[in-house]
Amino acid sequence: MARTLVERPVSRRVFLKSTALVAVAAATTGATAISGCNVVPGLSSKEKMSVWTDATFAPASDDYQTKVINDWAQQNNVEVEITRDPGGDVQTKLQAALESKQLPDISQVDSGRYTLFQRTGNLLDVSDLYAELGQPWGGFYKSAAEIVTVEGKQYALPYSIDSSLILYRNDVLQKHGVNGFPGTWKEVVEKLKPLQDPPNLYLAGVQFNKAGTDSENTFAMWALGHGAALQAEDSKTLTIKTPEMLTFLNELKWSWDEGIYPPGVTGWDNAGNNTALQDGKVIFIHNPASPLVWFRENKPDMLPNIGVAGTPGGPKGKFNQAYMRDGFAIMKTGDQKRTDRSKDLLRRLYSKDVYRQWIGLAFPAPAVAGMEDHEVWSNPQRKGFLEAAKTGVRGGYPGHDTPATAELGTRTPWLTMATRMVVDGWTPTQAMEELDQIARDVYSKYFK
Repeated sequence: MARTLVERPVSRRVFLKSTALVAVAAATTGATAISGCNVVPGLSSKEKMSVWTDATFAPASDDYQTKVINDWAQQNNVEVEITRDPGGDVQTKLQAALESKQLPDISQVDSGRYTLFQRTGNLLDVSDLYAELGQPWGGFYKSAAEIVTVEGKQYALPYSIDSSLILYRNDVLQKHGVNGFPGTWKEVVEKLKPLQDPPNLYLAGVQFNKAGTDSENTFAMWALGHGAALQAEDSKTLTIKTPEMLTFLNELKWSWDEGIYPPGVTGWDNAGNNTALQDGKVIFIHNPASPLVWFRENKPDMLPNIGVAGTPGGPKGKFNQAYMRDGFAIMKTGDQKRTDRSKDLLRRLYSKDVYRQWIGLAFPAPAVAGMEDHEVWSNPQRKGFLEAAKTGVRGGYPGHDTPATAELGTRTPWLTMATRMVVDGWTPTQAMEELDQIARDVYSKYFK
């Protein structure tokens, strides 16, 4: 028998306002749930385990995964307690579980949670299982491998790779004789600005507000197109004050001066860009797949008009950030039987029939390389995600994500520079120099 708990999404705003309450509740319910995994002699012959998973923007894939776990549990005479919460709530619960030393058997992790919790020493080294599960598929994509590999070992199993891509009104482009989305940011502004119809339709639905962190990735990929990045390959050396960074910032400020952004973007949160596309107020946004799910469920007639393209580039090339949306970590419980059960369940989730069906229902790309013949990629709205998984760059590129990059990320470095220029009227040089000092203060805590 298996139970599924708490499967409703929670907005970022509600989550942030209730963090303290969630943490207390998680510490209490988490300890209760895990203590329930102890078999009481004479009352049950079933072994018990707990699996903490994420509620995603594709409920059909979540429901299918839950069914697979339930079926595996029944076949193996195991009682599995499944919780399916928004990712932020899973992170809060994991933090409480680590502090109380009451760990689940398996927890889903994304790139951020993996970076945060791998360094605690509570994630099991699954290098052997990683090699075993990747072998039938021909291995994992380079982006997936780089995300989970730490000093030659893997402490989580990547399941899907996601990316922010360009979602655009292809019907608007076609109406004006434009075939395909331009390949560089400069071309986007120059070629598509004439398609605007202010105040009814603007070009770019991109936030210039620190609460709108979707555009943090937008600006990071835009900068890479000019050869600008926050750090070097060694993940220790800062590279903010460079000619390439100044060139990028000047182009970003130029795009603002061109009037391609709707009024109010300096106050948008992470719902602002999605809503603008859904309401027909902008030509494009840069976002993961959630708006496609929304169109499918709310405006299905509009869905065929939404094009999907890779992120535009610059003189140094085109970049898409690839990150682990779904991954599985086996926790160090100290119980070998629980560990063995966890490995067996993950073998089932990576089996070809299950994995292929799940990716057809979900909206990211697989982490494994052996699914490029899947019929789902014939849909141009899905194909872009596969391309991002194949060619995407990891967080922290050209270095790696580290605790230093994680802390700097909480300062929204790219948005900090952008808002300084467009809200506070700073020059690109001033914005760059301020961020360089912020980054040095952060990195000095980790690197001497």
